[in-house]
Amino acid sequence: MSLSYARPSHPLRYEVLGRLRVTCGDVDLTPAPPKIAKLLALLTIRAGETVPGDKLMAELWEQHPPRCAAASLRVYVSQLRKLLGTPGRASPIVTVSPGYILDVSQNQLDVRTFERLYESGRARYLAADYAAASECLRNALAMWRGPVLDGMSGSSEIGSFAAVEEEKRLNCIELNIESALALGRHHAVIEELKGLVVQHPLREPFYRQLMAALYRVGRQGDALGVYRSARQVIREELGVEPGPPLRLTQEAILRADPARLEAVGVTASAVRGPEREGQRTRWRDCGVRSASVG
Repeated sequence: MSLSYARPSHPLRYEVLGRLRVTCGDVDLTPAPPKIAKLLALLTIRAGETVPGDKLMAELWEQHPPRCAAASLRVYVSQLRKLLGTPGRASPIVTVSPGYILDVSQNQLDVRTFERLYESGRARYLAADYAAASECLRNALAMWRGPVLDGMSGSSEIGSFAAVEEEKRLNCIELNIESALALGRHHAVIEELKGLVVQHPLREPFYRQLMAALYRVGRQGDALGVYRSARQVIREELGVEPGPPLRLTQEAILRADPARLEAVGVTASAVRGPEREGQRTRWRDCGVRSASVG
């Protein structure tokens, strides 16, 4: 398929949730030269906004632009326009004083799709529609191919954007697990949570969720063991005790009191599920806001 045939019939798709990628249908248009790729990344994470030329130069040359930076930037923009442009369609890069805008109004941006699905899932969770919430949140997480703009460094703007989106991803994971717990999928989340507490040893909500899942499948001793491990890590790394939600979760498990789990943000299952081996109890359908939801 030739580029002249493929491009007009397909929107451009920009992807930053992983390595930078821009495609048009089946055609990969991702620029290979590092400076041009970085320029596209900077424009993409600020899509629809004017990015000043001075800001682009500072980011492209890591706060030390050479004397020829302005001229070089114009050359890079021109090359990027040629790469993304096609006959019969305006360039997505628009010059607007004092810089440039990447117009994605007719195109697709993976991070915006992720954020839209995440917000939709969050709204459904708060409305106690846990099945719909879980579907939205799983679809949101499926947008991620790896770390934000993986392999691209040397930019405070990209670093800040990556940190914000990674926090949203972790919040999305927490909320997806809360939805699974509400649906009684306790066994299904235990392995994932064990991996998450290793990857994020100071993120207390994952410990809390793992304790709740283990308790609800009849593994009270293992749940309390998770608390001991969490307390040891947090004390060694931060010199403080675990926060109130984690301590209250331990207390609820010690007292075998599901209502206390709800009080600290562990949503009760909306379906019948085992509280202990051989014992079945009805968990109240609950739309309590999770402690991990901002």
